[in-house]
Amino acid sequence: MFNKINFYILRKFSYSFFFTLLILSSILFIGDFVEQFRKTTAKDVPVNIILKLTLFNFPSLISYTLPITSFFGAILAFLSLIRNSESIAISGMGFSNFKTILPAMILYFIIGITFITLANPLISIFNDKYSDLKYEYIDRVDKFASITKNGLWLKQSNDKNDLNSLLYGKETENQGKILYNFMLMEYDSSGIFRGRIDGNKAELRDGYWEMFEVQISPRYGETSFLNNLKYFTNIKSEDIADSLSSPSSISIWRLMTFISFLEELGYSAVDFKMHLYGLISLPFFISSLVFLAFSLVQGLKQNDKISKTIINSLIIIFFLYFISNLLNALGSTEQIHPFIANFSMPIITLLVATIFFQYSELKRKKII
Repeated sequence: MFNKINFYILRKFSYSFFFTLLILSSILFIGDFVEQFRKTTAKDVPVNIILKLTLFNFPSLISYTLPITSFFGAILAFLSLIRNSESIAISGMGFSNFKTILPAMILYFIIGITFITLANPLISIFNDKYSDLKYEYIDRVDKFASITKNGLWLKQSNDKNDLNSLLYGKETENQGKILYNFMLMEYDSSGIFRGRIDGNKAELRDGYWEMFEVQISPRYGETSFLNNLKYFTNIKSEDIADSLSSPSSISIWRLMTFISFLEELGYSAVDFKMHLYGLISLPFFISSLVFLAFSLVQGLKQNDKISKTIINSLIIIFFLYFISNLLNALGSTEQIHPFIANFSMPIITLLVATIFFQYSELKRKKII
C-alpha cells in the first residue's frame, strides 16, 4: 500500500514530468511552425493552413520525445529531492533506494500505458489529417493507392490513350506489383465512363501493366478477349508504397488487424510491426529510464555541482538514441525480429543503469 511518502514522491515526479514536457513542447511547437513555413516557401500556402499543419503534427512530435521527457523529468525530480535534503529525510525514515524509485517507475509505467491506450488513437487521427493537408498544400500530389478490406485500389492515368482509370485487385503480391482477379475502369478527362477491363493477373513493369487473360468491355462496342495486354500507366512501384497509410496514422487498437490484412495482400508489414512493438515496449522503456536517472544522481549530495551529472546524462541519452536507431534499422530490414528490436531497449537501459549504480556504490564505499 502507498503511504504519504509514496504519494509525495509521485507528486514530485508528476510535476517534474509535466514541467519538462511543457518546456520541450514549447520548443517543438515553435521549431515545427518555423519548419512548416520553410516547407511552404513559394507555394502560396495561407498562414491558417500552416498553423493547422503545425497543430496536427504537434502531437506526433510529442510522442517521439516522450522518452527524453521522461528521462530528464526524472533527473529533475531526483535533483530536487537532493537539493532540498528530502532524499536524506526519506532515507532516514527507512526508505531504501528501491522503495524510493518504485513509485516513480510505477508512475511512468502508467503514463506510458495511458499514452498508448488513450493518446495514441487521438494522435493517429491528427497524423492522418496532417498527411492529408501535407499532400494537398506541400507535396501537391494525389495518393495513388488505397487499401480496403476487399483489396487494393489504384488511381492511374494512361498517356497513350489519354484516359484515367481505377484499377482494383482482389488479391496482391510483391508489394502490390502483382494483382490477381483485377478490374480496371476507364474514364475520360470529363469523368465519363469509357470502358472496363477484367483479367486474371496483372504485373507492374516499367511504365506499364502486363495483363493476362483479359476481357475488354468498351462502353460502345463488342466485348473482346486477349491472352496478353500491355496497358500503359504513370504508376511506379514506389508510388504504391508511398501512398499507403503511415504506421503512425493507425491507432494501436487497429494495428494488429491492419498488419494481418497487409500480409494477406502480399505487403511487408514490418514498419507497422516496428511501430506496434515500439508502442507496447514504451511503458517499460520509460520506466527503465527512471532507474537510469537515479543511478546517475544517487552519489550527489546537497551542495555538489550538477554539471558533471548533466554532461553524463547527455552522453548516456545520446548513446541510447544511437543504439535505438541501430536496433530500429536492424528491425526495419528484418535482420532481427521487430519484437526483439524494440524490447531490447528497456533491457539495455536497465543494464546501463545497473552498471552506473554499482559503480556509484563501489565508489561510495571507496572500493574503487
